[in-house]
Amino acid sequence: MALQGYPISEQNKSEALFGKRQKKTLEWLIILFLSLFYSIAVLAQETGLEDLNYVAPSTFSPTIRDAVKFSDLPEIKDSVARIKNIKYGITSRPYFPKYEVQKIEAAKIQNEPLNKLYRSLLKVGYGPIYNQPYAEFWVNNLRSRENNVGFHLKHYSGTPHLSGVGDGSFSDNEANLYGKKFYKKHTLFGELNYRRNVVHYYGYDTSNYNTENSDFSKQRYQLIEPRLRLLSHYSDSTHVNHDIRVSYYNLDNLQKETENNIKAEAYTSLFVNKEKLNLNLISDFYNHKQKLDTLNNLIVTLNPSFEASGKKWFARVGLSATLDDFKNKTRFYFYPEIYLHYNIYEDLITPYAGVNGALIKNSFRSISSTNPFVDSTLNYNNTNNKYNLFLGLRGNLSSKTAYDVKLTYSQFDNMAMYAINFNDKNNLYNRFEMLYDNTSLLNLSGQLKYQLKEKINLIAKGNYYLYETKNLDYAYHRPDFDLTLTGLYNLNSKILVKADLFFVGNQWARTASIDTLGKPTYANKQLKGYFDANLGFEYRYSKMLSFFARFNNIANQRYYRWDQYPSMRFHFMLGLTFVPF
Repeated sequence: MALQGYPISEQNKSEALFGKRQKKTLEWLIILFLSLFYSIAVLAQETGLEDLNYVAPSTFSPTIRDAVKFSDLPEIKDSVARIKNIKYGITSRPYFPKYEVQKIEAAKIQNEPLNKLYRSLLKVGYGPIYNQPYAEFWVNNLRSRENNVGFHLKHYSGTPHLSGVGDGSFSDNEANLYGKKFYKKHTLFGELNYRRNVVHYYGYDTSNYNTENSDFSKQRYQLIEPRLRLLSHYSDSTHVNHDIRVSYYNLDNLQKETENNIKAEAYTSLFVNKEKLNLNLISDFYNHKQKLDTLNNLIVTLNPSFEASGKKWFARVGLSATLDDFKNKTRFYFYPEIYLHYNIYEDLITPYAGVNGALIKNSFRSISSTNPFVDSTLNYNNTNNKYNLFLGLRGNLSSKTAYDVKLTYSQFDNMAMYAINFNDKNNLYNRFEMLYDNTSLLNLSGQLKYQLKEKINLIAKGNYYLYETKNLDYAYHRPDFDLTLTGLYNLNSKILVKADLFFVGNQWARTASIDTLGKPTYANKQLKGYFDANLGFEYRYSKMLSFFARFNNIANQRYYRWDQYPSMRFHFMLGLTFVPF
């Protein structure tokens, strides 16, 4: 059969015909071979030719080679090679933007040079109106990491002769030796103080008693006081930080009235988690020696407290327990200690409140320091400040102005007051005795501060007092208000100007009229309030030399801080300050 579309040529026809002939010839040969094989098989079966062997001669001898066997066990060989210590990572390549920032050299801060220190400083001055010489001298070692040692001397005196009263001469002398020793975690302080203050009881009428010899009205107070203190500086909160103080003083006057005091104080603090635990212990022993009597007074105070704080609040809670062994009687006092403040907004408004109290020791030293014109024989009683309830508000009006306003209500047993002693044997009636009375006090206080860098510093302080006594008519020699304004102006640390203004309200004093038998009949009189203004200037010529001028009582008023004791009128002092070495 010919393929459609392709005609069969003559040559192709002949090749096909020859193939057919060969195929038929092969088929006939196969048929002939099979027939011959079948005939021989039948003949052999019939004639018994099963054992017939035919040997075909040939030179070929067939053999089979021995098999070659492998005795080794089979094994699998891994054709994949293992790679050891493969480390995977990402190779980062910085991407550099097209914009290149110009490099700026880092700013370098040089160490600020330390100010040069001098070993000494001397200030001298003189007030011509009341003959007032003044001198003050300091000597100190230079900068040291191991210790700080120095001493200080001071003298200031005057001989004011005030109209209508006695000799008002006075003298204040002071010497201080001090030192510090720095350790790794502690600082040891030591000092030895000496003071000698001379006054005259000039508060008497010279028309009734006049003499050129003023020794009879002279009084001298002499104090010797060594002090030691050990202060720790542990930065680790697990350590107990402590402040241990030991002191002694001896104070006497010309009438041989003497007071000895030994005081030991231990202030410790420890952090428990984030809270602070304080434990304070104070032991105070007084020995009073008078002409006719000797008094001993032991005061021991234990004050534990606990402090906690947050981001905007702070709280302290404690208790003060005091033992008072005085005049053969032992008394125990307990005072609460609670304080809390809350910062409402970024220190602009911070209200605070609390309550506390304390036992106040009226000692020979504290009384004579407040009023040096007291009698040589004093009546001692301790003041029990039962509690002080206070509520206040403080904060900042701006970055330069701060304020603080507080209202306090207090209760006192045996509040100390001063009054002229009209049982004085010298008949001058110009020395003060001590009066005590249970008193309540309402006090409104305030403070305003403005500071412009180091150039201007202004401070205003004020108090309003409302006393209510139980037995006495008034709280004698306690003014009903006081106001103080202080200003400092610094012009390039070259010229300094300082001004102080004092406003003191009215106060009451107890007076008396003496009958022919020498018995007083008491009455009250009011001492008018007063205003006082002081002004000071300093010109710093160099770091080693400066000049100063001070003007006191510019209003030239004659006022009375104590009954019968007028103040000095206007006076001034000129002086200089320089560095000897």
